Amino acid sequence: MRAYFAKFCPMIDILLPAFIALASLYIAVNILLAIGVLKGARCRATASPFVSVIVAARNEEAHIPELVEHLRKQDYRHHEVIIVNDRSTDQTGHLLKAAAHDFSTLRIISVTEPSEDMPAKKHALECGIKASKGEILLFTDADCLPPVRWISSLVRCFSESTGLVAGYSPFREKGKPRISGVLLEFVRYEELRAAIWTAGSIWWRLGWLCTGRNLAYRRAVWDEVGGFEKIKHSISGDDDLFLQLVRRTTAWKIRYVSTNDGHVPTAPPPTFGDFVNQRTRHFSAGKFFTIPMKAFFTAYHGANLLLYVGLVVGLLTGNALLVGAFEAKLAVDFFLMGAGLKIDNSPMQFLASPLMEFLYLCYNVTMGALGMRGSFRWKT
Repeated sequence: MRAYFAKFCPMIDILLPAFIALASLYIAVNILLAIGVLKGARCRATASPFVSVIVAARNEEAHIPELVEHLRKQDYRHHEVIIVNDRSTDQTGHLLKAAAHDFSTLRIISVTEPSEDMPAKKHALECGIKASKGEILLFTDADCLPPVRWISSLVRCFSESTGLVAGYSPFREKGKPRISGVLLEFVRYEELRAAIWTAGSIWWRLGWLCTGRNLAYRRAVWDEVGGFEKIKHSISGDDDLFLQLVRRTTAWKIRYVSTNDGHVPTAPPPTFGDFVNQRTRHFSAGKFFTIPMKAFFTAYHGANLLLYVGLVVGLLTGNALLVGAFEAKLAVDFFLMGAGLKIDNSPMQFLASPLMEFLYLCYNVTMGALGMRGSFRWKT
């Protein structure tokens, strides 16, 4: 069989320089990300500013009781909790009013009409921010369970020069998971992979991504960039597009909190279809990334795909360079996920990385295409 494919060797030799360049890009990026994760310093600020925790909730009756209990137990004293009831038609409003009777720091803001020019979630968050009193604004989602030291952990990251802090939001679920098997492990892996991108790039002062389920920034930062006004054209992006705006247009430093106390667990999507819809919505913000960023991510994921193709071609033609390049990829992937243990110390994520990396490649190609189309369900 190799004799048959040997006739393609001259063509392969012509394409080798491009292959080596792209493979080198992939390997270099992963090494740099790993270094950024490993070098991320622990947060040691000692100030105790007043904090506003802001949550946008629309038809979240299934999650409000647990969310309120977790926010009630926070050990940081100088704070308020603002939950924005965004036009809910279920029992969300009733549950919030009941909780407010013995939760003195809870404030409820009701949104009764949609904004004419601001996407629904951004509008709800904007209402919460305008009503807030905090110097530091913390954000999470209604289906999340912030641990008792969550506020304290993020506040410790705010030195005088720090304007924004991003954190990890792993998928965890008590009891029997609604999704299971390989899909559940991949959902967890993909979230950790996103956290590695976030932590690693932030250390290099090139932050691109973050999650709104665990995010904090100064009120002064919000005012300086003009709130969501410059990114209101995207339904999604109250997190990563906002982070990019802060990085590009201000002098504030951005940091990442990787300690367990700063993690905000959330339940995984209940079905595969819900996962696809959620991720399509997240990827839709990519339409508004800068052209250099789009080119970079295309080259990175294209290089990953090319390394798999190179492995097949190398095995068929006996080209040791192509096979060796894939072996180097595997080594670097293990190095990257090993660094990721600093964020999430689950050994399963590390051991399953070869399979998960292949699924991750397929996922990014598919979700990227779906996200650019912008077809997904959303709470309007």
